[in-house]
Amino acid sequence: MDRKIRCIIVDDEPLARKVLVKLTEQIDQLEVVAVCANAVDAFCHLQKGNIDLVFLDIKMPKINGLELLESLNPAPLVVFTTAYREFAIKAFELDAIDYLLKPISMGRFMKTIAKANKFLSGQSTSKTEQHPPEPKTVDEPEQLYIKTQRKVIKLDLSHITYLESLNDKVILHTSNNEITTSQRIGHLADKLPKERFVRIHRSFMIAVDKVSAFNSIMVEINGKELPIGRNYRSHVLDLLQKELD
Repeated sequence: MDRKIRCIIVDDEPLARKVLVKLTEQIDQLEVVAVCANAVDAFCHLQKGNIDLVFLDIKMPKINGLELLESLNPAPLVVFTTAYREFAIKAFELDAIDYLLKPISMGRFMKTIAKANKFLSGQSTSKTEQHPPEPKTVDEPEQLYIKTQRKVIKLDLSHITYLESLNDKVILHTSNNEITTSQRIGHLADKLPKERFVRIHRSFMIAVDKVSAFNSIMVEINGKELPIGRNYRSHVLDLLQKELD
């Protein structure tokens, strides 16, 4: 395209919005018109028209990204940005041009922009050449088996927000409930993907993509502040900062 690609970012997590803003800032051709924390605000911007591309999260309160896209007619080009692999088929059925799994690498992001540019410049008239979500690797499990007092539970990793070690038990806080196990936090840490989960304190381990805010002494997840231990601080802050760079 001869002009800049006008885009908006829609994500309910502040850290995720910051990451996407950082990615777009590195590509001169992109112009971010609005950054929205929910689908309703995004819908209002889209009704004004003149938006070429939407970076859209899926799991958001009240109206999710899939519902927002279904409500748009006509719709701009949409790229879903999410931590949830299972919505990919539905996203492509709704004619999204791409599906980016968090954490999003710069290289993968550039491929998406190249595809959007090709479509907007008229070099392509089909949205069927989607890049599929990155395949699972052998050392990146999607489920974790948790031993509770009465049974073994298979837990989807994408549902875990953080782990809390308390006396002789560990509480797994999820997007839906809490699960208590006698398994040690160190044992569970060995089974979780290192790029998605990080120990921040002797008593806490977090899902990196669930962090909504942080500073040098704490992270915030679902409105709860969790302390960063002194011995973990350097590694944790380096990891979270990479999400912004």
